[in-house]
Amino acid sequence: TVAGEVSGDVIPALGGDVLAFDDRALRIQHGGGKRGFMQIDSDGFRGGGIHSRSSKRGIRPRCKSNIAFTLIELLVVIAIIGILAALLLPALSGAKNKGLMMTDVSNLRQQALSIHLYASDNADSMPWPNWLAGDVAPNGAARQGWLYTMDTNASGSSRFKVKTGLFWSYLKSEKMYRCPMDYTNAPLFSLRGQQVSSYAMNGAVVGYNRIVVPTLKLGVMNPDAVAFWETDEEYPGYFNDGANYPAEGVSLRHLRGAVNSRFDGSASFIKFDIWYDQVAETNKNQLWCYPESDNGR
Repeated sequence: TVAGEVSGDVIPALGGDVLAFDDRALRIQHGGGKRGFMQIDSDGFRGGGIHSRSSKRGIRPRCKSNIAFTLIELLVVIAIIGILAALLLPALSGAKNKGLMMTDVSNLRQQALSIHLYASDNADSMPWPNWLAGDVAPNGAARQGWLYTMDTNASGSSRFKVKTGLFWSYLKSEKMYRCPMDYTNAPLFSLRGQQVSSYAMNGAVVGYNRIVVPTLKLGVMNPDAVAFWETDEEYPGYFNDGANYPAEGVSLRHLRGAVNSRFDGSASFIKFDIWYDQVAETNKNQLWCYPESDNGR
């Protein structure tokens, strides 16, 4: 079989079929983009078929890959992912905790600076620390403290309203009284007396249970002594007011230590072992800092 262009000496051999070929060739040439072929056999002319570009053609199927994971390989991959997750998650959690801790640093610094603002307006006297035993004066009047003024007509946590406190005029935001990790839906949160602050003031400003009134002057306090800290959330009883003993402890939220602020207006991070070493000391230090006693208690 010979396929191709018909010309030259082949035409006479085809005889009358040439005209048919010419007509067909024209139809092929103007066939709307279709392709044609002619087949010439030894017994005469045979016209070729016309094929559309969209017509199906026989295509040999592609070879399918035999590559696949075995069960053991899959388990190894899962184990590797698990190991990587175990390595990365603590680091990510630590980074998040550190970021939230910086909010505490900012909040407690603002609390300490508020002491200075108040003292500058009140002849250097420090604000009432909301030591529960003295929140109501002997004459029945509620003392206005840094955190609240006791509402003697209410009960439970409703007695403590942050907007009635001395610092509200400086801070004007409830968020500045609370650690962002102090979750209100925690099981122990509802057992607290006051639920408006994560922080407590050092009761040294009134001599703890001495209840010194009026409060001490800011100038007599050790500037490096601790003024505020995060209360230990594991003990709801420590949230009975706005002030604490150092021995009542600090929050465990921040892994290796706690945030506190000083009477000089600064804020810092203190490790747990250092805090509790100072709690156990019998001499005056950064925590036990009542200036009128030898041991600061």
